[in-house]
Amino acid sequence: MGKFFVFFLFWTSCLIHVETLTNFRIGGELACAYNKDFQYEVTLFEWDWIDDDKIGFVSSGRGHGSGGFHIEGKDTHDGPGNNYFDMYLQIVHTCNSYENFRQKYNAFIGHFPIKHGEEYIKNYNINITNAGSYMASKRKLINPAAFANFNGEWSGSEFPLK
Repeated sequence: MGKFFVFFLFWTSCLIHVETLTNFRIGGELACAYNKDFQYEVTLFEWDWIDDDKIGFVSSGRGHGSGGFHIEGKDTHDGPGNNYFDMYLQIVHTCNSYENFRQKYNAFIGHFPIKHGEEYIKNYNINITNAGSYMASKRKLINPAAFANFNGEWSGSEFPLK
C-alpha cells in the first residue's frame, strides 16, 4: 500500500503542470497630424519566427488629432531558447490624406524579459500620420468605362457594348 501511495503522489505531481502568465497592460495615444477625423484599431502581438501570437484584444476608436487606446494581454512563453517577449502593436488606421483608405502599421514596443507572474504596464505615444502600408479598400471600385457611360461621356466607338 505504501508503494502505491508514493507512486500515486509521483504520478499526480507529473500531471499537474502550472505555468504562470506574464501580463501586459499597454496604453497610450495615437497622434494624427491631418486635420480630420480618423479611425483606428490597435492589437497587441508577440513576434515569432513562424507565426505571431495575438495576445491582446482589439482596442478600437475614433479620433481627431489624437485618440487613446488600452490593451491587456498575457502570454506564458516564447519558444525554446528565447527568454524575451518581442512585442509590437498592429495599428490599422485611416490617418492619411485619402478619405477612407486604411493603412496597417506595426509599431515595435520592445523586448520584455519572460518573468512568470510579472506585469508590464507601459504607455506609448505613437505618430501614425500616413504610417504603414495601404490595405485593400472595402469599397467596390467602379469600372472607368462604365463610369464614363453613366455620365454621358461615352462615345461608343472605343469599346462597343453588346
